[in-house]
Order: sequence, then structure tokens, then C-alpha cells
Amino acid sequence: MDNEVSCECLVIGAGAIGLACGAELSKKGIEVIVLDSESNPLQHASSHNSEVIHAGIYYKPGSLKAKFCTEGNERLYSYCDARGINYKKLGKLIVLGKDDNQSILERIFENAEANAVKDIYFLEKDAIQKIEPAINNPAALFSKTSGIFDSHGFCLSLEAEIQKNGGNIIMNSPVINGYQNKESWNLEIGGRSPCNLKTEMVINASGFNSINVAKKLGVSIDLDSLFFIGHYYQYNGKNPFNHLIYPVPDIFGLGIHTSLDLSGKIRFGPDAELIQEYKYTFNDSEERRRSFIQSISTYFPKFNPDLMTPDFVGIRTRSEMNHNDADFSILFEEDHGLSGLVNLANIESPGLTSSLAIANYVSKRLL
Repeated sequence: MDNEVSCECLVIGAGAIGLACGAELSKKGIEVIVLDSESNPLQHASSHNSEVIHAGIYYKPGSLKAKFCTEGNERLYSYCDARGINYKKLGKLIVLGKDDNQSILERIFENAEANAVKDIYFLEKDAIQKIEPAINNPAALFSKTSGIFDSHGFCLSLEAEIQKNGGNIIMNSPVINGYQNKESWNLEIGGRSPCNLKTEMVINASGFNSINVAKKLGVSIDLDSLFFIGHYYQYNGKNPFNHLIYPVPDIFGLGIHTSLDLSGKIRFGPDAELIQEYKYTFNDSEERRRSFIQSISTYFPKFNPDLMTPDFVGIRTRSEMNHNDADFSILFEEDHGLSGLVNLANIESPGLTSSLAIANYVSKRLL
């Protein structure tokens, strides 16, 4: 192949994590190219989500999720302030269902404290009804630093930052193969503009495809990815809520919750269903609707199921069935033996909240 391209750092993947890493490194004067196999950025997990800024409440103390979510929460709000990106720090209620035990909330609170989560406290029934009159639940936790934001505006800002600092974002460019040659990496790039690319550093942030890409680069990786599809329904009735409303979590995720978009519109979801093929197909079955209705009715007694219509699906990628056991995978040279390579895999929720913190960490370790 005659076409030769070079840069100091190649980022594979133009989702939120890849763009955040590219922006962070480009700020430090590193020549960055971001490649993606899709025709546009943000085609998967970065655009198929609730756009929630998480506080770090649920994740196992000492895990990468806990570390980067708590740090990322503050970094993300600061970034949005500095860049004029729209957000609302609504706060979140984790409500106790009528058949749930108070000890569940106590365990969640203790976990949040272990993760140094700020501004989280208990509410009893009267206090809940003062701030959310539509809810008639016995107890809840209130997280003041949870919110929502314009994730597309955020990622567009990261793109602009990369380009302002002299970097490039190139779409329709899948990685076909790659190998390390002494101190540099040589990669075969396919797609619209095939080339041989030479670089000193590689950040593999290719999302659901990151393990396959890692193997192409010679990483011996003992890690699997499970795909969980999550369905979201929109609600065409009046919004009675002022905050994000979550049930207590289950083993598959944070439960079917009520989130709001920046215009105040309600969305329910996601659920979590293990799938074998990474495919965005909305299955609006009677069984799924019953499951949603049962969950939502525990905290929204005047909910009208006839006003619930399919919205979209998202797919999470993680290594464990139980989300409590799953963590981000971020591997460096000491993990896989290949210098200049960072491999990120299974960056599910709270990956969007954690993106700036992960980028800061990767940049410091690489440089």
C-alpha cells in the first residue's frame, strides 16, 4: 500500500471516550488522529443512553467505575460550565418500593459514602412528597449531584477541541491489522481512504468492538464482552416530576427509571436483556410492557400505560452478568506487554460521566 500516514497518537473510536482521550492529549501538544469505522461519530453507546450525569453511588468501592464516576461528575459539570454546554443538576431520588426493605437504601448509602459521593441523604415519606408530590413511597435517598446534560453538545465540543489543536477525526476507517515494530506501531487502515499508519501510541477505545481490535493488535486478552440491550419508552403524558426517579437497583442494572430530557419530557428505561448479536432492534412485546408497567407503578401511581410508546434501544457491553461485579477494563503495557498501547474495554455506564476522568488518567499514564 503506497499511502503512508503518521501521527504521534492514534485513537481508535470516535465515541465519548475516544474523543475525550483525543482532546486531552491534543491539549498537551500531541499530534492526534481519531479513527472510526462508522460514517459519523457517536453511533453506539455514546448516543444511545439516558444522558444522565451519575454521582458514583452504586459502584464497588475501589473499582474503576467508582473512581472515575466520582471524579468525572465534577469534571463534567466544570467542562459544561466552561464550554456553555446545557445541563440541569436536577438531583435524583432512589425510591424504596412498598415491598422493599429499608436496609437496601442503607447499604446503597454506605456504598456511596465509601465512594466519597457528596450531597447524598435520606428522605422519609413527608420529605419526599414536599419535593415530589406525585410519589407516595415510604423512603428514598436523594443525590443532589446527579443530573442530565446535552451529551451531543459535549461530544461536538470535544471534536472541536481536537481539531483546534491540530488533530484529525477520520471516519469510515476500520483497523484491519496492526503490529508493534520496535518503538512504533504500524497499522493497516481500510475503508474509504486505505493507508498504512505509523504512530508512537495507540488508544483502543472502539467500544463494543474493542476486544476484537485488541486481538488484531496482538493483545492476548482474557476478557469477554456480554451485550445487554436496554429499551427506552417515552411518555406522552404530563410530566409530574422535578427530579430523576430511580427504583432500587437489581443485579442487571439500576432498574427501570424515569429520566427527563432537557426539555422536561419523560423517558422510562432501560431494562436489561442479554443478547447474542449487537443489533438495535426494539422488541415491544406484551411481556416487556408488563415489566415496565409493574416497575414504574411502584413510584408513579397515576402513571397511564396507554401513553407509553417505544423510543429507542441502547446496548451495554460488560464482562459479567451481574452489573455489581462488572468493571471497566483499562490495560497498559504492564498488563499486556506492548508499549505505547492503551486498551479500553467494557466501558458501560457510567462511562459517559467518567469520560473526562478516564481521559485524564490515560493521558497521564501514557505521557
